[in-house]
Amino acid sequence: MTSTTSNALLNQSIYQVFVRNYGPEGTFDEVTADLDRIKALGFDYLYLLPIFPIGKKNRKGTLGSPYAIRDYMAINPELGDLNSFKRLVKACHDRHMKVMLDIVFNHTAPDHYWTVDHPEYYYHREDGSFGNRVGDWSDIIDLDLSHPGLRQELINTLKYWAKEGVDAFRCDVASLLPLDFWLEARQEIQKVHPDHVWLAESVEPQFIRQLRSEGMHPITDSEVYQAFDCAYEYDILANFYQVLEGKASLRLWKYLLNFQQAIYPENAIKVRTLENHDQERIRSRVKSERSNLNCLAYSFFCKGMGFVYNGQEFQYAKRTTLFDKAPIDWNTPSPKYLTLLKRMLQLKKEDYFSQHKQFYVVEDDQEALELRYETKKEFIVGVFDILDQKGTYHIDLPDGSYINQINQEEIEIKAGQVDLALAPFIIHSKTKNA
Repeated sequence: MTSTTSNALLNQSIYQVFVRNYGPEGTFDEVTADLDRIKALGFDYLYLLPIFPIGKKNRKGTLGSPYAIRDYMAINPELGDLNSFKRLVKACHDRHMKVMLDIVFNHTAPDHYWTVDHPEYYYHREDGSFGNRVGDWSDIIDLDLSHPGLRQELINTLKYWAKEGVDAFRCDVASLLPLDFWLEARQEIQKVHPDHVWLAESVEPQFIRQLRSEGMHPITDSEVYQAFDCAYEYDILANFYQVLEGKASLRLWKYLLNFQQAIYPENAIKVRTLENHDQERIRSRVKSERSNLNCLAYSFFCKGMGFVYNGQEFQYAKRTTLFDKAPIDWNTPSPKYLTLLKRMLQLKKEDYFSQHKQFYVVEDDQEALELRYETKKEFIVGVFDILDQKGTYHIDLPDGSYINQINQEEIEIKAGQVDLALAPFIIHSKTKNA
């Protein structure tokens, strides 16, 4: 974690937008028109998938992936133009929201103009042709960041968008780029925008092992935090999905959450994603709406930044394709989910998220999650029945009546037992020394 990272990020949340599929139009103006709704829910950041022109060569699907970019300094005309982007940025700032832009510096589209003007910026196969080093990414070709000229071009790109009002960067497959580049880029952007926030899309452990076996040198989450304020939860997220699918024990997940607290810098910030554009929708992974509600509450209570992918708030179950037009159906709202989401976004502002003595998960064999924050005067305890088990739950708190901070209903603890059907719930209890 960098020395300039603010603990206040632990009180903040991100709303991710895929502009193309946000609605029938798929434009900046369409998103701008919906900002009042997003702000009313309580989000702090509007995170936009890449907004740049998409390559035509080797394009996947009809419209291509926004991660196959042919010009970092231009706007995809399907989304709007620079003026409509500026209107969106201004509208966010007017509502005291910040704008996070997805940056993709590992690769470009095969028809980026640099392939003609600066072929030296690219990785080349043994036969001299352009190529990529990873999987089935057939619609892109890799950059070679050992070239000083390329590094300066990329930093100039970041400076340009920071000057256009962008407040934060989400950096695609950040682990595949050299750490010294990110350190230099952060230092340069800080001169333009001192409070800029950096989110790394760090990668899965098995991906790191695979890349290393192929002679590549990806950076790990622990290294990422030297340059970034926060990182994805891909170090352990696959295990969470396995728990939901009955392929791993909940105890494993409890252990991994505590393990995170021990192996990263003291105030390292994870972004707690349940879903995003690269993952299946969380509603398709859980067995019931109640499980989904408990997962939502857990994700916002867990130490880190809150995160929602557009459509998640409607319990949208259909994964959105990156390559074609598939607008979200906003005609079937989910009142229970929206009410809970809004409340969790309110609770996220509580001081204990960023000003606690200790955060930990209770490790036991019970089939529910219990997370605790400890301050000088109290414990703040959250219980989440993500597997929809119900029954009774043993909790190490004094017997008595407590108020569920989520819905203001009463929670009774008798003989150390509580009704798990009341989850999700968050309660406060004084410490022994208070």
